[in-house]
This record gives sequence, C-alpha cells and structure tokens, in this order.
Amino acid sequence: MLIIDSESLDLLEFHKIRKCISDLCYSKTAVQKANAINVFEDHPQLITELNRVAELKSLISSDSFFPDLQFEEFYPEVSMLALDGSMLTEEQFLLIKQCTEISNTAIRFLKNKKSLSPYLFQLIEGVEDNKLIIEEIDSIIDFDATVKNSASKELQKIRRDLSDKRRESDAKFNRYVNELKKQGYLRDSEESFFNGRRTLAVLVEYKSEVSGFVHSKSETGKTIFIEPGTIISINNDIAELEIDERREINRILRELSDTLRPYASQLKQFHALLVELDFLKAKARFARQINGVLPSISQISELKLAKAFHPILFLQNKEQRKTTVPLTIHLNNEQHLVVISGPNAGGKSITLKTVGLLQVMLQSGLLVSVAENSVMSFFEHVLIDIGDTQSIEHELSTYSARLKKMISILETVNSKTLVLMDEFGSGTDPELGGAMAEVVLEELVNSKTFGVITTHYSNVKLLANKLKGVSNGSMLFDMETLEPKYTLTVGEPGSSYTFEVAERVGFPKHLIERAKQKIDSDKVDLNKLLAEVQQQKTKMNEALERVEHEEFMKKIAKEKYDTLFNNWRDKTERDRERKIELARLADFGQKYLRLLDDWNKNENRKEVIKRFIDGITAETNKRKELAKQNKLDAFAEKKVARLKPLIKVGTKVRVLNGSQVGIVESIKDEKVNITFGILKMTVNIHNLEIVKD
Repeated sequence: MLIIDSESLDLLEFHKIRKCISDLCYSKTAVQKANAINVFEDHPQLITELNRVAELKSLISSDSFFPDLQFEEFYPEVSMLALDGSMLTEEQFLLIKQCTEISNTAIRFLKNKKSLSPYLFQLIEGVEDNKLIIEEIDSIIDFDATVKNSASKELQKIRRDLSDKRRESDAKFNRYVNELKKQGYLRDSEESFFNGRRTLAVLVEYKSEVSGFVHSKSETGKTIFIEPGTIISINNDIAELEIDERREINRILRELSDTLRPYASQLKQFHALLVELDFLKAKARFARQINGVLPSISQISELKLAKAFHPILFLQNKEQRKTTVPLTIHLNNEQHLVVISGPNAGGKSITLKTVGLLQVMLQSGLLVSVAENSVMSFFEHVLIDIGDTQSIEHELSTYSARLKKMISILETVNSKTLVLMDEFGSGTDPELGGAMAEVVLEELVNSKTFGVITTHYSNVKLLANKLKGVSNGSMLFDMETLEPKYTLTVGEPGSSYTFEVAERVGFPKHLIERAKQKIDSDKVDLNKLLAEVQQQKTKMNEALERVEHEEFMKKIAKEKYDTLFNNWRDKTERDRERKIELARLADFGQKYLRLLDDWNKNENRKEVIKRFIDGITAETNKRKELAKQNKLDAFAEKKVARLKPLIKVGTKVRVLNGSQVGIVESIKDEKVNITFGILKMTVNIHNLEIVKD
C-alpha cells in the first residue's frame, strides 16, 4: 500500500507545493523533477535528501559565494556526441563548453565544502572536473560560436582568399554603381541581395544598358535586379571558396567531435549533477521563503510541531501582510491521539491540513515550516479523511462514502500510521454517528495509531478524556469579540460555540433563545462551562505570556548591561595598560636622551656604552619578568576557571605544597575560607588543590 494516495495529496493541496518549487527551478529537467516530487519510501535516501537541502539552504543563506547554476539543457547534445560518426555544430560545442565551466566550478566549490556539507559532497564523489574539454573547444570555437581562423592552416588560407575576393568584388561593384547613378539608370534603393549575391536595382527601361545576370523582377515590373557582369566571375570564385570553407569547418568540427567523444559519459555526469543541484537549490530557496528547517528526526514515532505554519497559507498571508497564527502540537507514544473540538471556521480543518502537509513535505525531502526544536518521524502510512467525499458516480451518500473510507483506514492503522480525520461520524443521525465515532476512536487507541481528529460530538469529547493515549484539544474563541483565534490549545475539549457563532453572523437573537429552550439544559450548561473554561485558560495563557515576555526582556536587559559593563571594564584595562606602556616608553626615551647628551659631552665614551648596555639589559630582564608574571597570571586564571565550579562548601582541599587537609567553609569571589581542625584561614583559590576521597 502507498504511504499516501493521490486523492489525499490533492486534499492537502500538495500540488501547490510542487508548483512553488518548479517555479524556482531553472532547467526543464529540474522542473520535471519538481512536478514529480513524491514521498520517499527509502528512509536512508530520504535522510540524505533532507540533509542536502538543509546544507544547501545554509550555504545560500550565508551571503558567501555560491556558484551560478543557470544553464541550458545540453543532454541532447551529449547524447548526439556519444554516437559514433556524429558531428556537433559550433553552437552545440559552445553550449557544452559553458556547461562544463559551470560543472567545474560547482565541483571545486563542493570539494572545498566537504567538511561543512558532507551530504552535498556525496554528489561529486567519483566526478572530477575537466579542463581539457574547455581547452579543446576554446582552441577551435570562438566566443560568438564561430570556428576560429587558427583552427587549421587550410581554413586560414581559405578565409584570407575569401577576404581578398570580397574586397575586389566590393570595389568593382561600388565603381559600377557610381557610374550607373550618374547616368540615372538605378532606383533610389540602388542594390539588393538574391541568393547571397549583390544585385543592382535597375529601372526597367534601362535594362539593356546594363550587362549582367538577371535574378528577379519587382512585382510592379518597374525594376529589374541584375548582377553586374563585371563581378559574376569574382562572385563565382567567392561561392566556391565559401563551399571550401564550409567543408573545412565540417572537417574540423568532426575532428573535434571525435576528440571529445570519449568524454560523453563524463558530460552526462555533469548534466545529472547540474540538474540535481538546480532541483536542490529550488527546494532550499522555497525553504527560505517559508522559514523551513530540518527538525530533529526521531527513530520512534513522534510528532512534535512547535510554531508550525501551513506553508501555502503563510506565503499567502505574507503577500497580503497578514499574520499567520502558528500551531503547536505534540504526539508521542504516551499521547498519540488528539481530539480537537471548537467552532466552525475556527481553524480545525486547517490544523489537520497543516499537520498532514508538513508530514508529507518532510517525507518528500522538503524542509518544513516549524521551529528548530520540533521533532518529527517517518510514518509508514498517512491516511486522510477530510471534507465531503460524497460520490454521485458510485451512488454513495456522504455517510456511506466516509464509512468506506473508514473501513480502508481501520484495515491499515498501526503505531507507524498517522491518521487525520475531519468531523468523523458526521453525515448521519448525530446520536448514531456519535456512537460510531466512539468505537472508531477506541480502535485507533488500541492500534496505537497517531492521529488528529476533529469533532463536535460531546460523547466523543468525554470518551477522549477517559481513554489512555488520547488528549482533548480545542480551538480558542474570543467571547468578547465573538471571533475565532485560530489557536489550538491541548488539555481540555472546546465548545462548538453554536449560539455564539450564530449571534456573530447576525442570526435573530429571539430565535437563538428559542433554540436554547429546545435542547437539554445540561447540554447548554456544559457548552457554557466549556466556553468559560476556555476563556479562563486564554486569560491565564495571556498573563503567562506577559510574565514570560517581561522575564525575557529582563534577561535581555541584564545581558546588555553585562556586555556594556564588560566592554567598559576591558576598555578601562586596555587604557590603563596603554598608559603604563606610554609611561615606560617615556622613561626609556628620557634615559636614551640623557645617554645621547653624555655621548656628545663625555670623552670617555666607553662608560656611556657600558651604561647603555646596562640599561638595555635591565629593560630586557624587566620584560622577561613581566612576561613570566603574565604567564603565571594566565595559568592562575585558567586554574581558577577550572576549580571554581568544583570547589563548594564542604569540599576537601589542601594548600599547594602543604600536607594538611581542610574543609571549605565559605567562598567569596576567588577567596576561600578553610577550616583546618581548630584553625581557620583564607586562601586564594588558585593556591588550592582538591583532595579526593
């Protein structure tokens, strides 16, 4: 059985995800791959794909260099090259050269990123770059897709002769044109081209005055197009040389094709690599658009979606500058089913679709729009029953169609199945439908199935509260504004807000009151109680959020203060050290100036030299002493950092080079108060060592 059927993919609007990704692909083959995205059945292959997309997203998000992967499809050219005796054109060779350059750049880039992107590196294992292909094509084909003159001596000679003949033909033609213009034999257009040959536009009444070969006549019959006889012979020579040129070019291209034919298989590897990178990059770019991440993948069944968004809804709201309410839900082996209740149009169905779509996206090798602390796993089956499945073709009512769907689901479910069911048990008598919904829920619990189910049935809500492994959930509703909040809360069932929603849409109040009188007062009281509980929980959650926000802001403020204080302290220390160094240099400079003065005044310069050497020696020794002290201080700091977390009140310690063991009584900063029997003393922490029992 398939992991998920095509009908369920349509219900989740997975085709819109495919369209988003295909729009970001450059090559036609990558677009085809995007349109065919489907669920992986091989989990190791899926893990590899997910990590490749995550690595590529990280690379393109880092604002560092990433190779340009825009290339034209060149597989047909490579396939032709692989055929013995085939010959590629200049344009085809130029295309192969450009794509080889892109491939070489991509291969070198991924090799340099081996440690950071090991999964992407796997794409180029066994694939080497190839400069020879580029060099061979460069030696023959110019940037404008023409064969270079230097490609062969014969071609160089032919083109030189062609150039000479064309100049000779142009000179004779232009002289003849000037003569005929003076005599008034030509039309204003003067000349034209027929079959690649220059002709004169001669007025019909003067055609006998102009010798040459008639190529054509205007539709009006007033103009004759004549190739002057004086250049026919030269033009024949040019035509013959052009044939020779084409033959020589074909010979060169055939020779180049033979030279590069052994590399056809490598060029196919290049094509496959570029297509795959184009496809992966489209996935990564889409992930950036939806803030997609790779969640932690659990080996056991678990679904923990933190701050999850429906990707299509998120993009739509983003374009319209609207806020998308995130979804948080957690299913595990202990609590593997959630029964969601709440008002219509409150977000129950979109919650189901969000869970289903994100799961399918993950198992199709796509990053998902959730917070980074989310946890997901791979399910063997994703079974969906959402919306009206009435079938006119098979003469099935909504209820019958849903029952058949339910039979299919119950035959498949197990602990590796994710089930999403919307309004299950509906479509028939509420009391009977509610009973059917209860037994289905019990079966799902017994099979350890993971799932999210929506309902309006009170009996199902009560049963969910009793069954082990099932949680009630509700979509929040604002009683003051009578508007849904589209927020899921798990822990207790929700009211359907039947009368509140009716009031919101303007249903007559007197009719609402009459409706209330027609139902069991206990049910009205239950719905009212559920609504009040939800309101209280909403207020408590809002208060908790405010407290958490205040705590967060306090933490940010403290961190900012600590940073500023540490920066100020470091700057103060640097300024102090700089002043000490400046003072030392000033003192050294004064001594040097006095020595210089003595050197100029004193004839006994040996004494001055001795004083100079003594001064240098003293300064050197002072520096050595300072370096030694700094080293000791650094060692002491490291020791303090290592010992401070370990030394606590009650720890047994010993003073360095001492033998007596003491007990730590108290600690303040780096000073430790120790008791040695009846004696007490205070010791710096770096002068202590811990005594192990």
